[in-house]
Amino acid sequence: MTSSKPHQDVCVVCFGRMVQNTGVGRRRRYCGTACRRRAQRRRQAGRAVAVERQSPLGSAVAAEVHRLAGQLVDSEVRQEELGTLLERAEAIRRELDIYTAAAVQEARHRGEKWEDVARAAHIAPETARTRWGPKRVARMMVSHANEKGAAPARWRAARSAPVTKTREDEDAVRPEAVSAVGQLASALTQLQVSSGRTIKEVADRAMLSPSFISRVLSGDRLPTWDLVCSLSGIFESDPAQLRVLFEAAHGMTPAQRQPVTATIQQLHAAVRGLHLAAKEPSAQRIEALSRKAVSAAAVQRVLAGLDVPGWEVLSALVRALDGSPSELKPLWEAVHYSFLMCDDPGLPDGTAHVTAPGARP
Repeated sequence: MTSSKPHQDVCVVCFGRMVQNTGVGRRRRYCGTACRRRAQRRRQAGRAVAVERQSPLGSAVAAEVHRLAGQLVDSEVRQEELGTLLERAEAIRRELDIYTAAAVQEARHRGEKWEDVARAAHIAPETARTRWGPKRVARMMVSHANEKGAAPARWRAARSAPVTKTREDEDAVRPEAVSAVGQLASALTQLQVSSGRTIKEVADRAMLSPSFISRVLSGDRLPTWDLVCSLSGIFESDPAQLRVLFEAAHGMTPAQRQPVTATIQQLHAAVRGLHLAAKEPSAQRIEALSRKAVSAAAVQRVLAGLDVPGWEVLSALVRALDGSPSELKPLWEAVHYSFLMCDDPGLPDGTAHVTAPGARP
């Protein structure tokens, strides 16, 4: 028979002594209501600290706002029609809404209270909690990703232990990097500016609305490959230089085991596409941006399609153009795979010089 004689125990919150029954029923953990409520608040605070944090979305959105603002300034300089100006302004407003939500979530992750957020936003705490609550922000991120034609942003838990990252990992998440969708939009915009055609003229020739073309050029709409080719024709440019940007924006994997000459051409076209998306900086400027990891002469030879440099040089060039080396590495590896597997490594006349892996440029 179970004894019901009480005995002394310790409260798990205040560690004060309390009477504990040993009979049937749940054992007591708290000495009173106050300690029970304190434990509940601790559990809630623990869940708040463990809220998963967005990878550097705030910085990425800020960079996108900067890009869209530059497009708006360009439209003003070219005195484009009111509809185009308003479309560009609306795109900036939507990005600012996302930035605000991301900034609030990051502040919450750092431990700031809703009262602090409300004070910064000049609104009531309840309004701040309703406007930027975790569930509502998550829905905003998914909707934003759908509009951009990209994968939804993932929230991840903060880790206390340091994680060793490679240089390529840092490139993939660096805040200043422009998204693949943004790079494709920037390249198309640069082609439109260079062509001297207004958005209305482009829309008329593409048989689409100026509003839709404006959203494609601002990165709010992800174009199909047929539309990219059509726009390239209107801009009198080679669509091949946009192929890798297009595939990266759509999350596609480039085809493997192509002929070596075709792979080399595709690699050079991809670099030229990044150069276009970066607004065509000079070779000297790229040398400076790469901290002289790639020389101006090497830049000129790669852009001219004369060289396939070693990976260190090529990755430095891609980083200087705000690109992601990981997106071009499969092409570079395919070039060297095809080249090294040939019985006769001599390439046809006119083919670019290929620097063997490990060799100095």
